[in-house]
Amino acid sequence: MPVRLDAWIADQVPDLSRERVKDSIRAGKVWVDGKTATKPSAKVKPGALVRCEVAPPPPVEALPEDIPLDVLYEDDSVIVVDKPAGMVTHPAPGNYSGTLVNALLHHLGLGGVRVEGGGRVERVDGGRDVESDDDDDGCIPGGLEGAEEGPGGEWVIRPGIVHRLDKGTTGAMVVAKNAGAKRALSDQFRDRTVDRSYLSVTCGVPSPMEGRITTNVGRSPHDRLKMTTFPQHSAKGKHASSRYRVLEELAGGAAAVVEWRLDTGRTHQIRVHAQHIGHPLVADTTYGGTCGAALQRFEGSQGQKRELERELGEFGRPCLHARTLGFTHPVSGERLGFESPVPPDMIRLLEALRSNAP
Repeated sequence: MPVRLDAWIADQVPDLSRERVKDSIRAGKVWVDGKTATKPSAKVKPGALVRCEVAPPPPVEALPEDIPLDVLYEDDSVIVVDKPAGMVTHPAPGNYSGTLVNALLHHLGLGGVRVEGGGRVERVDGGRDVESDDDDDGCIPGGLEGAEEGPGGEWVIRPGIVHRLDKGTTGAMVVAKNAGAKRALSDQFRDRTVDRSYLSVTCGVPSPMEGRITTNVGRSPHDRLKMTTFPQHSAKGKHASSRYRVLEELAGGAAAVVEWRLDTGRTHQIRVHAQHIGHPLVADTTYGGTCGAALQRFEGSQGQKRELERELGEFGRPCLHARTLGFTHPVSGERLGFESPVPPDMIRLLEALRSNAP
C-alpha cells in the first residue's frame, strides 16, 4: 500500500524529524527510483528505492542576555547555579533566547555563539571554530564552545553545559567555565561519580516504599517529543537506572514526596520511570500526571478536593526539583556538595496537600 514519502523516511530514520525530512525533499535531496522527489506528500510504493541526503539545518545563534542568575558557587573553573522553573537550559529551535546559556554568556562576559549546518561552531565575536562532538549522558563537547545535533536533527548550543535539567525542573546545575573543567566534569558524569538527588511529588504512593527501577529509555516511536521505557535488554533505547525512596505520604495517600537518585542520566529519566511504576509526577501531563490522576485516590471532602484542584491547576510544571549536587572539583580535587532550597511553588503545593488530608 503506498505511503507518504516524508512519513516513510521519518519512520525509517527515527532520529530525523519530519520537518528535516520535508526540507530535504523540497531541496531536491531525495530520489525515488532514481528520480528527484519534490513533494513531501508524494506516495511511495512497496519495493521503491529511496535515497535521501539530509539538508543542513539553518544557523542557530546564542547571544548574551542580561538574565539574573542565582549562583550557589563560582570560581575560575566552575559555576553552580540554581535553575528556576521555566528556563530552558540551552538554545534550540523554538527557544533561541531566555535560556541558561544566554544568561551564562552574559554573566561570564562572553560573546555570542553561532552554529552553522554541517557541524561547525563559529564564535560571533571572532573566536576560532571547533568541531562538534556527540557524547553520552549529556556530556557536552567544547567547554564554553559546545554544540551538538539534537534528537530531531536540529543543532543545539550548550556552552559549558555538562548536564541538563528540563525546562520545568528547578534546582542545582554545574557548568564548566573552561575546556579542562568541562573534560573533568564530563568524565565524572560518564563514570557515575557525581552525586545527584531529586525531590518530587508523585500521584499516589509508590509501592514498595523504596526501590530501584532499571529499564532502557529511548524516544517514543509514537511521539517524538516523549521518551518511553523499553525492556532492559532490548536493542531499543539506552540503559537507565533510578533509585527512589518515599519520604512522606500526602493527602491520605493521594500523593507522596519521593526522593530520587540517578545511576544514569537519560532524557526525562525520572519522569519516565515514575510513569513506568504507575505513579507519574504531579502536574507532569506529558507522562500522565494530570490533575485527575493526582486526585483519583483522594478521599477528602468536595471542598478539599476543589482546593487541591486549584493548587494543582496553578502549579503548571512537573513537580521535580534537583535538590543536591556533589562532584569533585576539576582542579583542586576537593569534594564539593550543594543543596538547592525547595522552590516557593513546590512549598505551596506541599502545604496544600498536607493541610487537606482527609
